[in-house]
Amino acid sequence: MERLAYLDNLKILLVVGVIALHAAITYGFDGSWYLESYDEMSGPVVDVVTVLLGTGWLFGLGLFFLIAGQLTGPSLDRKGTRRFVEDRLVRLGVPLVAYTLLVSPFLEYIAYRQNDEGTEALWPFVSEQVWSLAPGPTWFLEALLVFSLGYVLWRALRPAVAPPSREPLTGRQVAAVAAGISVASFTAHLAFPIGSEQFHVQLGMFPQYVILFALGVAASRRGWLDTLSPQLERRCGIAGAAAALALLASLLAAGFFADGADEDRFAGGLHWEAALFPLAEGVVATCVSLWAIGYFRRHLNRLPRLGRLMAPRAYGAFVVHAPVIVALALAVQPLPLPAELKFATVLVAGVAGSFGLVALAQRYPLSPAGAPSTSTTSTM
Repeated sequence: MERLAYLDNLKILLVVGVIALHAAITYGFDGSWYLESYDEMSGPVVDVVTVLLGTGWLFGLGLFFLIAGQLTGPSLDRKGTRRFVEDRLVRLGVPLVAYTLLVSPFLEYIAYRQNDEGTEALWPFVSEQVWSLAPGPTWFLEALLVFSLGYVLWRALRPAVAPPSREPLTGRQVAAVAAGISVASFTAHLAFPIGSEQFHVQLGMFPQYVILFALGVAASRRGWLDTLSPQLERRCGIAGAAAALALLASLLAAGFFADGADEDRFAGGLHWEAALFPLAEGVVATCVSLWAIGYFRRHLNRLPRLGRLMAPRAYGAFVVHAPVIVALALAVQPLPLPAELKFATVLVAGVAGSFGLVALAQRYPLSPAGAPSTSTTSTM
């Protein structure tokens, strides 16, 4: 399949964003990671990082799923059911299993020693941890595999009797998607509050992922993203930015950033504070994702030289970035540097190291000659 330069540029940016998020958690940003606040940046810096990465968190992974959905339908049409399923099991399932069994237990041990200050020896802990099947950041591959197989089942149960209409996406349809995400997310947060984990994933965020994946599938069959008008693109950008600013203003007014604030009231429940995140999430996730795709397609549809090197390695960099980030953070910790400089070092070196490690694996593959490589295949 011919590569789409604007999607490659988007995927590179999103992978770098994921690396930045996990590096930031290492140095004081609130979140779940193997090293949490290993060293803490100053309050003002953390606040700025929180605003920037917090906004990205509202739509970044959803945009990943939207792109994946856009590519899933044509891939199934081109390969057929059997080959498509086999391909997904190899490209998504093999890295997922390898990471879960061979990498995750050791990183969980580091988290156990650093975050929980545990004292158990390595091998007893690892041998037990293997059975917990913690996928770490490769939960994305797990979810995408489930979504892809679910789409195959949907197509088998509901075969298309006629080609879908090719009418352009409308503002009313965009508003319906945004409202659907907001309502579904608020409802999900009643059972799965923001920040809580179930089966090693945050189920409270999955309404957005499911809906945007479905939007991507529908968009690929109806040509919505290829015919997104400049007017709708601009309106989406304005709505997404306004929703993000409104969320920040609402959180400030509600005392979310104040010392001693009851953050649980914002994470979920039947009170008005719990509606702030879902309302913004629906608009930001939908509108910013559509704006980004439209903007990149119109203005960033060529890969620079560095982009041509990074694009075929973006998927692999996503898979391997966790041990790279953790190793770098452990390596720079003894250095007499401020936390802000350590964060910048780990971020830059983490991006270079993750993409470079994949490039090295491509150049010196461990798989037998002629065997298909799965480490760098883009599925996002």
